[in-house]
Amino acid sequence: MQARAEATAGATVPGRCGDLPDAPVGLLRLDADGCLIEANRAAIDLLGLAGAALDGRTRGLPWGLTVDALTGRDGIWLAPGNDPAARVRYQADSERGGWVLSLPHAETAALLREVAGLAGGDGPAPALAVLQPLACQLEEAAAAHHLLDGIGGLLSRCDLDLASLCDATDDRPLARRLSAGFGNLAEAIRQAVALSVGIADEVPHLVGENDDLVCQSQAQLEALESVQAASRRLLADLQAVAGDLQAVREVAGSADARAREGIEAARALADSMAAVQQRSARAHSVIEVIDTVAFQTNILSINASIEAAHAGEAGRGFAVVASEIRRLADQAASAARDVRGIIGETVSALGEGAASARHTGEVLDGIGELLGGAGRAMASVATRVDAQSGEIAAIDRAVEQVVTLGRSNLEHAAQVAERSEGLGRDAATLHDGVRLFRLPADPMATPRHACVRDLAQTAASRIGDALDAAIARREIDTEALFSRDYAAVPGVSPAKYSTSFDALCDVVLPPLQEPVASAHPWIVFAICANPDGYVPTHNLRFSQPLTGDPARDLVGNRTKRIFEDRVGRSVGAHTDPWRLQVYRRDTGQIMFDLSVPVFVAGRHWGGFRVGYSLE
Repeated sequence: MQARAEATAGATVPGRCGDLPDAPVGLLRLDADGCLIEANRAAIDLLGLAGAALDGRTRGLPWGLTVDALTGRDGIWLAPGNDPAARVRYQADSERGGWVLSLPHAETAALLREVAGLAGGDGPAPALAVLQPLACQLEEAAAAHHLLDGIGGLLSRCDLDLASLCDATDDRPLARRLSAGFGNLAEAIRQAVALSVGIADEVPHLVGENDDLVCQSQAQLEALESVQAASRRLLADLQAVAGDLQAVREVAGSADARAREGIEAARALADSMAAVQQRSARAHSVIEVIDTVAFQTNILSINASIEAAHAGEAGRGFAVVASEIRRLADQAASAARDVRGIIGETVSALGEGAASARHTGEVLDGIGELLGGAGRAMASVATRVDAQSGEIAAIDRAVEQVVTLGRSNLEHAAQVAERSEGLGRDAATLHDGVRLFRLPADPMATPRHACVRDLAQTAASRIGDALDAAIARREIDTEALFSRDYAAVPGVSPAKYSTSFDALCDVVLPPLQEPVASAHPWIVFAICANPDGYVPTHNLRFSQPLTGDPARDLVGNRTKRIFEDRVGRSVGAHTDPWRLQVYRRDTGQIMFDLSVPVFVAGRHWGGFRVGYSLE
């Protein structure tokens, strides 16, 4: 350094110290032809220049720089190679012509070289303290880039098993978030896979049942159409019967009128015969008179004959007259007897005729009554036939509606069958789509899942024993513990319910639930639920006093509620050794839910569920 300084001091460099500042940065001046004519001390030391290098020849320019590379009024020239410190900033000298160059400071050059090494990612650890935090950040960024690059590769293959890239115990924030995201996505897709498999298994049965429904709907429609046709035939027959009954009613009415006329005629005949009988009786009296006269005349003729005999020859003519008179009297008596017999027979016949007329009247009167009753009965039958016609007409209208509904149901059944087949194809497509993803073989390989499973199984066993002991101590009976009756708590939103066992649970469950809920900071809750999703006793942190604000109470007071979401309905209903599900809570948080069954005295009572996050 001393020899170099002496050589520099002996060289003639016009304006070396006056025109170019003696600054820590190396400065060079070139003439218009690009020849080096001046340098300050920092440039001489940096480039190791001697006085002979400043004689106006170009061989003193750094790193092979030529004047042809200097374009524009100012700029930066980078030397070929990988040395980031081999760079020159230049500016045109407007007063003298030529160029003024500046070279990197030694520390700046070192900084550039170490920064380049950091950017390349393959250099040694930086010696400069100022770059060490940057180096750490770059190292973290490189690791993150490597992780993201690996995730890109996994996602391009639909592989959701993150274990091949980072360990489950990796505590880096990015690794935790990615592990949680992949875990959520993997379990969600696992649920979708299980659901698609279930749908795919059920669709053939559904299609078969829908086909049967179509056939049954067709048969039902045909039967309904037959019923409709029969009801219409019956209606037509009833209407015809109604017409016939009306005709019979008219005939019966006419016969009844004729019968009444016959009754009147029979009564008139009886009266006439009675009158004839009375007149015959008077004729009999006349015949009695005639018979009496004939008898007396006969007596007189006998007396006359006797007197004629006494008169002798003089009375002979008178005897002849008396004999004729006696003969006429006998004939009159004989005729009277005949007339009496005829009149007697006539009176007897008239009596029989009158009796027959009276009997005929009575018969005709009975017939009239029968015809009247028959008319009334036919009128009642006609009324009933009319009513039945109305009922059958109503039945026909109802059957018509049912037939219309049957046709509609048949069309809908056909549509449902078609949609079921489409659902089967969609389920197969969904199953094929979700099968593209490669999922972790065993969810319990994730430490948090396994940890929660062990905690839940232990707690469920203890809860079952505690409830069993409460039954043994007669603190509650089995029927009350397993009751599914809920009484709504009035004036509370969201809705809450009381049961016959929640008071016992408020005492028994907290000492068993709270240790699980506070076992790890990433556990959100640990509670029991019955098969209906009813939570009798929530954790203390979610059993805060009610405020009347539904939004606040939704989060702060979740006890004694029935959770009817997809997960809430299943956690207490299943009897699997454990069931892992991922879902979005009604508070908006996405979390895992691991549930195990709780048995009391060998009987399934509900489930113990733990909600937690992988982050």
